[in-house]
Amino acid sequence: MRSPTIMHQLEQPKRFSQSLIWQLQRNYFQEVGIDAWRSGEVPHYITSNPVMGKTYAELVLAFLRDLSLKGQQHETVYLLELGAGHGRLCYHFFKHWEKYYEHSAIALPPFCYVISDFTETNLAFWQNHPRLQPYLGKGWLDFALFDVENSSELFLQNANITIHQQSLSQPLIVIANYFFDTIPQELFWVENQTISHCLLSLATVANPIESDTAEIIKNLALQYDYQAAEPPIYPNQPILNNLLETYRQQLKHTHLVFPHIGILCLERLRLLSQQGLILLSADKGEHSLWDLENCPAPQLATHGSFSLTVNYHAFCHYCTHQAGLALSPRHQQANLDLVCLLFLTDANTYSETINAYDRFVGDYSPDDYFSLKKLIEQHFATLTYRDIMAVIRLSGYDGRIFRQMLPRLLEILPTIYDNQRWNLFLSIPRIWDTYYPLGESDDLAEDLGDLLFALAFYQEAILYFEKSVMIYGKTAHILYKIAICYYLLGDFSNASLIIKELLADDPDNVDLQELRQRCDSVGDRLVPGS
Repeated sequence: MRSPTIMHQLEQPKRFSQSLIWQLQRNYFQEVGIDAWRSGEVPHYITSNPVMGKTYAELVLAFLRDLSLKGQQHETVYLLELGAGHGRLCYHFFKHWEKYYEHSAIALPPFCYVISDFTETNLAFWQNHPRLQPYLGKGWLDFALFDVENSSELFLQNANITIHQQSLSQPLIVIANYFFDTIPQELFWVENQTISHCLLSLATVANPIESDTAEIIKNLALQYDYQAAEPPIYPNQPILNNLLETYRQQLKHTHLVFPHIGILCLERLRLLSQQGLILLSADKGEHSLWDLENCPAPQLATHGSFSLTVNYHAFCHYCTHQAGLALSPRHQQANLDLVCLLFLTDANTYSETINAYDRFVGDYSPDDYFSLKKLIEQHFATLTYRDIMAVIRLSGYDGRIFRQMLPRLLEILPTIYDNQRWNLFLSIPRIWDTYYPLGESDDLAEDLGDLLFALAFYQEAILYFEKSVMIYGKTAHILYKIAICYYLLGDFSNASLIIKELLADDPDNVDLQELRQRCDSVGDRLVPGS
């Protein structure tokens, strides 16, 4: 007979927003830092790929054009990315941005992208990342600690200035990417025009004394109880109470995730500028009222940390009732909602921004790209050369999808024409240029070196194998590949030096011994008089 599962009680019933789950969430990111994304434990590709970076860059460029057309060309526009984590989105944003900002046909305001998080280890990672240094040098980039629950000012570490209430004479741009789904929020039960608090109690099969935070989160068991809510639910917060009243009247039977912390955060950020705020946010979420009806009690989607579905309808409603303009997708998204909220006076006059949203989200969005990517993944084994190159271009020369297609590309390589080989060769630097290394186990530099080797571009292959060494350190198999490249280039001296180094650690390696003999034999024949 199977032994009964032992459950460890972590917490008795508490309001959802006050539950221990949120402290566990903070603990996880503080303990793990960049390793949360480096290991792939926390997913981030869908919101941090070249297509997403391009979309945000186009929306921000359009907004700056609007400001310029309104005569607001001289003061700096600040963009704050909340919960930036790994920093990869910022890099993809700038790879598209820099192509158009400096060469704009109209004068655009000065610009600074402020990348933020609540953990200092993440800031230290960004500050030392070689891919971000050019933007730091141009004054386009800065760093700030920001806690969504408490911060009301921004201290820019590079510029050594503080942005406080009413500091900014330009609107503040805020990016919240895969952010609102991971911060504290409330949960209510709405039925028959009454609202109840959802109380959450927690237990886990993982012994909390012996387990790390990720293991505890993974094994959480949630139990819900209900308690009548007495108005006003949020004293001194009419914005929140008015929104809840709308839900009480319009929803019939549902669990309601209520993003009160996210809304209060935006309220504090709005105060930093004299002109208002524009929010760009992408996440798994719902922006239509009818999609909030008949929702069961949420279960946590766990991936080291955990996440929930975002109630974007609440953010949009909040924006429009502050005399702003809420732009949301015209159709239901399969994987990802991307909303643009303009908390601005005369928001409807920002026609460049509105049109850009229509083009880059309404017509073809990052969610559409991701859906196509999932479809293409089912057909990797049958892709032709032309198919592969089209996908590479569609992805914005994304290194991840390139790696996925590389086995098929190597398989069909002997069948492609010389001009196709040359076009493939020319695409390799662009693929590398989109790459923002986190130190993942997947080695894109080695993969690109392997492809160049297969194309017989041995000198260029060495450059990418050396990039691999710079990121991951010396390894025997990479050094061996470099030695082979030198041998095929006829540089027997450099090949011999590497082989000697490898044989010092592996003297019985037959392949190394054979390669050394070949180098020595050819080298002797090239010496005059031998």
